[in-house]
Amino acid sequence: MHFIYCFFNIFCLFVVLALCIEMYICIMKKYSTSDAGINPHIKTRMVYCFAALLVFIGGVAIYLFFRDTGSLVLFNFLPRPLFLESLSVSFRPQTMPGYLFIYNLPHGLWCLSGLMVIRAIWLEDIKWRAIYGGTFLVIISVLEISQISQARNGTFDVLDIVFYVFFAFVESMIYIKFIRRGIL
Repeated sequence: MHFIYCFFNIFCLFVVLALCIEMYICIMKKYSTSDAGINPHIKTRMVYCFAALLVFIGGVAIYLFFRDTGSLVLFNFLPRPLFLESLSVSFRPQTMPGYLFIYNLPHGLWCLSGLMVIRAIWLEDIKWRAIYGGTFLVIISVLEISQISQARNGTFDVLDIVFYVFFAFVESMIYIKFIRRGIL
């Protein structure tokens, strides 16, 4: 039964991503007709913000669909949607890749999303981008490390820190590969 729920949740995730991509294509078609008058950095910023939104939605989808929604801190502040219980699949992964997918990947995706938004805002100003990007990484790392002393709810996991570093590297590679080389 869990396999059917997992398949359904992954299918829904792909449908949402496909709709977002379709929306992006429609927006880009609208602006491509008058492309000569648009600053090229505006297009890059739009692509970065849209990609950050997709990455953020992916992290949220993994978090909501595959984690036990009864223990999520978010629902201490907001009411839990009724449909969420029927869509979520709560299971304990038996393998390391399953563990990484459920417990660490959402944090890494959120880190990537935040860094992409910071890059989009300060695209041309390297100094401020480095300051805000570094500050962002320090804040999320301190929030993760503060779980050791129970200063904040949660369970400390060094793999979250590893995923933060990995996705910071991925964001810089995206920038070098696509922005510096002029693909976007």
